Amino acid sequence: MTDLDSPCSSISLQPPLQPTKLRATLPPNVLLCVLKYLSLSTLATCALVSRRFKVLVYDDEIWDSKLQQMLQHDTAGVLANLLVQKDKGALMDTSDEFFINNKPLNELIPGLKTDPYRARARAKSTGRAREQFKSLYLHLIPYYTDLRHRHSKESKLLTDYGSKPIECGKTLNLLGGLGLAHVVSDWQEINEGVEALCQYFESASLHEFEVAYDHQKIDNMMTYAHALVALNGGSLCVQTFIQKHQMFYDNPYQAEDNFSDELNIKPFQSFVATLDEEIRQQATLIHQVFPSQADVFYQFVDRVFEDVLAEYLTQLFAMAHEKGSKIYLQTVALSLTSMSQLLDSMIDTSLPAHLDQERATNLLFKVLLPFIDDYLYEEETNINQACELGIERWKVKRGQKQGDEAKRLNSQNREAFKRDYLRAFKKVISVPVDLVSTAATTIVSPFQRSAALKNSDSAPSSPTTAKATDSPRSSVQMARLSHAGSVTSLSSATSSTSTPDEAKRDPNAALENAQVQLDMLQDYISLELALQLIHVNKDAERRIQRFIQINFPGRMKQDIQRTYENIFIRLLKSLGNDHIKPAFEMASDTLLKYHPSLDTSTGTDSVPPLTEFFGMVHVADVTQQMIQLYYDEDMTKFIDKNDFMNDVNKEKKLFERMLDDCVARGMDCSIQVLLAQVEMLLRREQSSSDYNPSGDHIDLRPTKACTDVIQCLKSNTSMLQGAAEKATMDLFFNEIGRRFFDVLCKHLKSQTVSQQGGFRYICDINTYYDFVVTLRQKNVTPYFHALKSLANVYIIDSAQDIKTVIHDMGRYQGLLRVEDLFEFAACRKDWPVIRKVVQKDMTDCILM
Repeated sequence: MTDLDSPCSSISLQPPLQPTKLRATLPPNVLLCVLKYLSLSTLATCALVSRRFKVLVYDDEIWDSKLQQMLQHDTAGVLANLLVQKDKGALMDTSDEFFINNKPLNELIPGLKTDPYRARARAKSTGRAREQFKSLYLHLIPYYTDLRHRHSKESKLLTDYGSKPIECGKTLNLLGGLGLAHVVSDWQEINEGVEALCQYFESASLHEFEVAYDHQKIDNMMTYAHALVALNGGSLCVQTFIQKHQMFYDNPYQAEDNFSDELNIKPFQSFVATLDEEIRQQATLIHQVFPSQADVFYQFVDRVFEDVLAEYLTQLFAMAHEKGSKIYLQTVALSLTSMSQLLDSMIDTSLPAHLDQERATNLLFKVLLPFIDDYLYEEETNINQACELGIERWKVKRGQKQGDEAKRLNSQNREAFKRDYLRAFKKVISVPVDLVSTAATTIVSPFQRSAALKNSDSAPSSPTTAKATDSPRSSVQMARLSHAGSVTSLSSATSSTSTPDEAKRDPNAALENAQVQLDMLQDYISLELALQLIHVNKDAERRIQRFIQINFPGRMKQDIQRTYENIFIRLLKSLGNDHIKPAFEMASDTLLKYHPSLDTSTGTDSVPPLTEFFGMVHVADVTQQMIQLYYDEDMTKFIDKNDFMNDVNKEKKLFERMLDDCVARGMDCSIQVLLAQVEMLLRREQSSSDYNPSGDHIDLRPTKACTDVIQCLKSNTSMLQGAAEKATMDLFFNEIGRRFFDVLCKHLKSQTVSQQGGFRYICDINTYYDFVVTLRQKNVTPYFHALKSLANVYIIDSAQDIKTVIHDMGRYQGLLRVEDLFEFAACRKDWPVIRKVVQKDMTDCILM
């Protein structure tokens, strides 16, 4: 037996290994990602592996990435030029389909399940990247490899392009990009040579640029500027150009020149005009010297704003703040107006080099950013202080005026003066701030008023053109008229009002003229104060409007808009919560404390608290209309009045609601006072002999009590004409009519009426009815018509006819109860005689 036949030998022999079957292949897109990281020599080796690898190596997706890597620091626009070149024919075109033996190429490659050309299309290949890279490579590789072991000054590049700086700069830029592609094995050493050559070229070109700048040789400046921009963007060249400008070292303008005596912004305006002229000149020079893609004009203006303008503004605003808040705010606003001229110059399309609106605004934004927060805070603080000071001064002045004798206007003239005042106010509010004097010079301040009072005795006076009551003109009115003549210089020494022509020429004169007349109404609410606060508010708002119009970006825009709204909100709160609301509360308390006097020496229609309250309602109405005019003329320019979520619109609604509530509460108190006065007049003036005369004479005239009551009602209700909306006035007159009916009924039920006095009774009832008709309240008139129908019961002889009149309920439209009718009938002098007959049906029991 041999060894091969033994059992042990069969156990020791192993079967041959079988080749492992490939379960999956890498997709082409994964292979492409791997191939992108290979060097050029390695890619050539990969292309020799197989057809599939050759197709992938030739794919433009690989060469796109290498081309972009080479041109990632392209400052000469080489990539853009390559993209617009005429197609020279790529190795493979994506529009062509290759067939071998009538089969697509991908079907001939085993394991390739996706079309590499479609994968290339998905990668958005240019279709010409390999050829473009090849062209650049063949052009640059001699210069690139020449820098191996060679000094930069002896390089082939300087030999070929030494007389062409721009082309040399472009080529050096491309050499740096080629080095990033690692096209040779010793790329690190060669890249160091490229870097040294770039530094040498940059230093030499920068020196030549400075020499050309000093001698103002524009062509040489342009040549080396373009060369340096092509090399690396030309940052050193741009900085050199900017720093050599004289304005950064020799600025003759000083901030303190603006405050030699008082605020005079002309030195700053001259400074800005100089900057504007220099910017325009440099725009032309920059366009001639630098390529547009270098964006030198923006960098130059940025440096001017940062180093020259910002330094000046810092000193200017600091000095202005030391002079006072008012000077500071005016300085900032006027400075912004002047700087807007620079903004207009930078975006002027007629300049060869200019900026777009957004970039120019950003430059101004960077300059003002350190100051804007302080300015906005100062604006709000100034408004708060002005409002608080105005309110406090008014409280002091009102306490001094309480003892003055005031002249009252009748309703017709009051409406005329209100129209004149609002018309003049609209003219003033529409005039630019710079052309309108402030409220301090337009309206008499408390200190000016007191000074004018001392000179009022010597000032000549004449009657005003307005119709007023017979009370003499108060010294306060004379002081105002005297001051109006001195301030406006339009009133003569013997006239208290301006002529229509003068008012047209000067809105302030018209406003002062109307203010003189309406001042007679100011007992609790001051139009003078409202006008002063609106003027101060308008000045602040229009200063801020200049910032809004520039449209600063980001947070600054929001902060400016918020301050703009807060200032108007502060005006509403000051006039509403701090001035008007306390005034109405004070007036309401005065009304509630008033008790009519039975003293016959007092006037029949004189109710001082009512007169003051109704006059205050008119002033409040004028104030509200002034606010509305100011809101429509100014605020709606930058606030959407239809935006109900806006804080200004919400606060304005609260102000109007507060005013309506105050008027409503005050009117309720005024109705009580007015009817108390009426009730007092009826008790005081109504004689027992008016309706029960002793003789047989019949008097067909209204009684004195009736005449006085009607006069009292007319004189007081007429003062409210035009003071509120029609719905409010209708509610007021309706309530007066209903309460007057109750008071009158109560009074008439206490009278004794004879048959002769019945005719005068009917005359009084007709007079009352005629007055109620003038109120035009359909719900009230029927009550007095029913009372008018009932009055006939006093002139009827027959008791049976009296009973018929009382039981004819249709005559009274169900407005008078049967009990009320019998109470009126009981006022007859002969009621004890006819009582049984008239009340017979009321005492009989009738079974139906």
